[in-house]
Amino acid sequence: MRYLTLLTFCLALLATVSLRAQTSDSLKLEISFNQDPAVYEESDYGEAPQVAVWLVDSLSGQVRTVYVTYRTASGDFYGKTECPVSLPVWIAAWRHETGRTDFPTLRDKAAEAVTRATSQDGKVHAETKVAAGQRYLCYIEMNVAGDFNSAYPFERQDGTLDNHGNGQPSLVYRAALTAADGATAVPEPVGRTEQYGYTGEIIHDLQGLDSALKCLTSLAVTCSAN
Repeated sequence: MRYLTLLTFCLALLATVSLRAQTSDSLKLEISFNQDPAVYEESDYGEAPQVAVWLVDSLSGQVRTVYVTYRTASGDFYGKTECPVSLPVWIAAWRHETGRTDFPTLRDKAAEAVTRATSQDGKVHAETKVAAGQRYLCYIEMNVAGDFNSAYPFERQDGTLDNHGNGQPSLVYRAALTAADGATAVPEPVGRTEQYGYTGEIIHDLQGLDSALKCLTSLAVTCSAN
């Protein structure tokens, strides 16, 4: 009887160890999308958007930046040392990730491993390793500078000026995915940010956005074995 009890215990222990090994195995997570030049070239500046991609562990809340365009990652903007309205939700996530309370600057940039030049061919692809069985929220934030419209003008009726040339504020996409071989998800727009100043919060209201909603196409998140 004791032998059977010990055997049962050992089998249960092996099953637990096997399950942990499976869930700790790493998989490749890929995030891809296209940026439509016909959209962003119509803005006042005609420049490709600033973009950031990051993951949030659904259990721990841990943040991991996967991709961010150079200017926002370094604060290297024309005529200014920072642009807090560029990708404010990512900046808030990056602060949580790093423990910092400021903005990225040329002297103290975001990690080079995740910093990328602004895409010139309209295609963005980022990848990272994730733990099998873990659930993640994948965020994409995109902002085309100078894409003013009637809802997001340079000057508001109360006299407030868009001194950063923001126009339509950054747009935030999100997708949820449990990491498994063959798992896929399509990020959807879930909100925007404040046009005239930094808050780091997602405003769940897409009213007034027009071209901003058309800039990114073919969004996809895919998970696969190494």
